[in-house]
Amino acid sequence: VCAGTLNGLSVTGDAQHQYQTLHKMYNNCEIVMGNLEIVLIDHTQDLSFLQTIREVTGYILIAMNVFSSLPLQNLRVIRGTQFYEEKYALFVLLNYNPNSTHALRQLGLNQLTEILAGGVYIEKNAQLCHVETVEWRDIMRDASLEPVVGDNGKACAPCHESCGGHCWGPGPEDCQ
Repeated sequence: VCAGTLNGLSVTGDAQHQYQTLHKMYNNCEIVMGNLEIVLIDHTQDLSFLQTIREVTGYILIAMNVFSSLPLQNLRVIRGTQFYEEKYALFVLLNYNPNSTHALRQLGLNQLTEILAGGVYIEKNAQLCHVETVEWRDIMRDASLEPVVGDNGKACAPCHESCGGHCWGPGPEDCQ
């Protein structure tokens, strides 16, 4: 168990400092008590230490990063005890560099089955694929909330034929 953060989009120090803080906080962490905020991380950083995270009690904020994938493949539950912008448990925004090819291409949250409270906001991620093919309503417990997903990657591979149109990525192992 490790503590989360409540910084939003404000960051202290440069990208290297941001990465070192993230690594120190979440290395070998399985449950984040609070929010998981991943902001301004460079494409050169190794984020594999995040793969141990299985649960986040607050919200997840992924914004203004330029890495291609996020190793949160073991994340199962976002509890949503706190919200980003008062209603979102998962908020993904502006994860690309307009001056290069570096960008978030896949969320890879293949094990995510429950968002217990709060909504989903995924917009303006120029190369992010397979967020429109996820059936967010099956994951979100609050049926009154509408998932906000738009203006993301355009030239995306289709879901594998075995997925029935709902997937986290192009492979047969990415079916939702």
